[in-house]
Amino acid sequence: MKILLVQPNNTTTMGLNNVSLIEPTGLEAIAGSLLRDDHSVEIADLRAIDSNPDKYLEQRINDFKPDAVGFSCSFTPDVYRTIELAKIVKNDFGIRYVFVGGHHVSVYPFDFNVKEIDAIIVGEGEITARELIGAFSSNSGLSNVKGIIYNENGNQIKNTPRSLLKNINDLPFFARRLTDEYRKKYYLGIRTSLACLETARGCPFKCDFCSVWNFYGGSYRSKSPERVAAELKEIKEDYVLVTDDNFFSDVKRAKKIGELLKKEKIYKLYTIQARSDTIVKHPELISQWKELGLSNIFIGFESIDDDKLGSINKSNSSINNEKAYYIAKKHNVAVTASFIISPDFTKLDFKKLIDFVKRLKISVPVFSILTPLPGTKLYNELKDKLTVKNYSYYDLFHPVLETFLSNKDFFREFSNLYKTSYKSLNLRANDILFVLKYILSGKMPLNHMFKLKKSMRSISTPETYINSLLWDNKNNF
Repeated sequence: MKILLVQPNNTTTMGLNNVSLIEPTGLEAIAGSLLRDDHSVEIADLRAIDSNPDKYLEQRINDFKPDAVGFSCSFTPDVYRTIELAKIVKNDFGIRYVFVGGHHVSVYPFDFNVKEIDAIIVGEGEITARELIGAFSSNSGLSNVKGIIYNENGNQIKNTPRSLLKNINDLPFFARRLTDEYRKKYYLGIRTSLACLETARGCPFKCDFCSVWNFYGGSYRSKSPERVAAELKEIKEDYVLVTDDNFFSDVKRAKKIGELLKKEKIYKLYTIQARSDTIVKHPELISQWKELGLSNIFIGFESIDDDKLGSINKSNSSINNEKAYYIAKKHNVAVTASFIISPDFTKLDFKKLIDFVKRLKISVPVFSILTPLPGTKLYNELKDKLTVKNYSYYDLFHPVLETFLSNKDFFREFSNLYKTSYKSLNLRANDILFVLKYILSGKMPLNHMFKLKKSMRSISTPETYINSLLWDNKNNF
């Protein structure tokens, strides 16, 4: 069969999607699996299309003439656009089979009970997608395909769940060649020439605001150091974002990977995600990986208050966050520190947070608003208190619960966090040299820095948020 996999675009929201665009690894993983059955597969990444993505999709369908179209919907703000596109390809383009997978779809499939969507893949999709396409191609019905929900006569019929893959080490490599057309468009902040690498899946921690552990059933599975090295050898880009939720979850494995990469002389610039308590217990990891090219660590500080960390089940402390930050700084590794802004923040809370950022001189802080996303424990606890039901605003940059401050005051304080932190781009000497090198080599467009600065100016301006709202008389939308 011919299968077109589509990554929807969404221009209705704001937020960190304006300062990053990473490859659609979910679709590349599914494509790699489908190619094992000799299907013909293509990927259309509508996020990387600068103008008229609908026309671009129409042209791709006319040229390729797919038998089935699959959509990825991992993020809550993408729900409406995904459904809109599913209706277009089914009703306007006459695609016989339409299916959807991804994170949001899996944890909250009820949103996709529309007649234009034939089936929903729940959970990991590599095996399920192959069986689903096999059922489509043979017209054998969908009742025997584990791990799907299929729509029939207005009802959602849930099949037997599929168990998590026992060994992700044997999965095919991402089908990166299918995104060759877009790869120059992928970036993370100032880092262009960017590729993603998955070395593990899942997280053993159970933070209330996160749905990752729910998606993976609280499990943690990893690929061998040899497999990780083999994938890195195939990556042409200089900069690698490791997508693991905590790359240092298995300390021994992280060390072994580092030893193997050093032995095989594999050098990249890495951004990883890691917990601060692991870094504090094993500072030698930072030293080891700095030699291999570790450039940036994303650490979820979440809060400067231990009581608030406890209230979201973070299982960590603010002192660990500070210690980890200084360990990274000692080795000249940048830290992207993520903070969660609670709707009950007062002006004093905002001031304490910005004072903390200033005191540590955090060059890359990220602020997001506490959002009960479907599929999280937080959502189940607070769904009756939601003041906003429109998914377009579940972008972590709009409050969807009642705020202590008025909406306008809240946005003034929230935007000021970015304005104060990013008065300039706060580039280190290494970053400036990096930018110059990449511009001169042609790996970074000349206007990239202007684009980033415009995006930062936007999220640093309260009117950006206020003007994005559809206000009613109660200041809700």
